[in-house]
Amino acid sequence: MKRGFAERGTSKQMFRRLGGIIRENKRYILIGFSLMLIGMIIGYLNAEEIRKLAQQMMQSIQKIAREISGKDNPAYTFWVIFKNNVLAACSMMGLGIFFFGIYPALGLLTNGILLGFLLKLYATSGGSPIKLFLAGILPHGILELSAIIFAASIGIKLGVLMYEWLMGLFVPGRRAAARSKFSSMLKDLPLIVGTVVVLLFLAAIVESTITPLLIKSVIGQEMNMMKNIMK
Repeated sequence: MKRGFAERGTSKQMFRRLGGIIRENKRYILIGFSLMLIGMIIGYLNAEEIRKLAQQMMQSIQKIAREISGKDNPAYTFWVIFKNNVLAACSMMGLGIFFFGIYPALGLLTNGILLGFLLKLYATSGGSPIKLFLAGILPHGILELSAIIFAASIGIKLGVLMYEWLMGLFVPGRRAAARSKFSSMLKDLPLIVGTVVVLLFLAAIVESTITPLLIKSVIGQEMNMMKNIMK
């Protein structure tokens, strides 16, 4: 009985701490969301101009899609999606430190451009981009995109903190503050990474089971038309 109360108390503390982390980083999360949205607008409005570039960027995604379709196994689909998304999210956080937040910022912008490009391509094939978004992206995307934006936003902040820390080496008055911020961020990192992994885990379950059924039942024929246009 006491153990059950202790576990519930620990869970409440963890969620309270996570809420605090989100509030502390809401500016960076807003920046991340804005970068993704700007990328989507660019990709949608300039689909023809960036077609070749977008198709080159999508080669790795298409390779994964062919690998998944060849197996026709939901468990394998889940693992491939989950593994690739976790690697992408962790690289955005990790490489954000070494590239002063530029890498995750470009990652969000690129992902947004590809998403906007796909929506425009679908509209060009005669389909409704809203229908594609609601049936083929939103069910798993609400978890997956949230996790990716959160991870990239933390990567951007880590890059900013690294820059402040380096500047602190030359400005003694800023050194202690920069070290304190960086140390606090590193303490929060395990919970941040854990949250991102859990969100991506749930998103991969939805994307490997529910999303394919929705695509097949709602926009199956239109998706085949879009695939032909992309060739």
